[in-house]
Amino acid sequence: MKKILIVIAVLAVLALAGYVVSPFFYTSSLKDAFLAGDSNKLADLIDFPALRDSLKEEVATILSQQAKESSDSNQSALASLTAFVGPTFLNKAVDMYCTPDAIAGFVKKSNQVQSNNHSFFKIPSASDLDWSKLKNFSFTGPTSFRIGTNHITLFARLEWFGWKVYRIDVSPDFLEEAAKTGG
Repeated sequence: MKKILIVIAVLAVLALAGYVVSPFFYTSSLKDAFLAGDSNKLADLIDFPALRDSLKEEVATILSQQAKESSDSNQSALASLTAFVGPTFLNKAVDMYCTPDAIAGFVKKSNQVQSNNHSFFKIPSASDLDWSKLKNFSFTGPTSFRIGTNHITLFARLEWFGWKVYRIDVSPDFLEEAAKTGG
């Protein structure tokens, strides 16, 4: 009986250890799939419908904040029109570009452009995605975690026997800087 309890305790500790480190293996798989432009693997690792909804919500928040700021400063009618039409346009853009095939195609095209030294957008190489830059890891619940940098945070949840990203938060400062530099 004592041996059975020891075996059960060892198995429980191993299961807990596997659970605790599994987000890091998942994040590594996600990074590899992204860098390879593997649309099938991305589809397995990301909950795209939930991610699209999250991005639409984030864009709506940013646009409403910009609309409030422009109304506070009495900007032109064009700014008001953009605030009104912008969400519809951006929602369609999110639907069109936030897919496994679109992301994989973008990565592959970007890699081809970079290999021809006509870099337009820089997709990070494996050496650019440094684990030391990842911060803010925490379990946000028994079946969810977050991990990210100072600018981008990925939120994943456990679905069946694997993790899936369902939300990405991007800091407004990062978005503003990207808009100023053109990517």
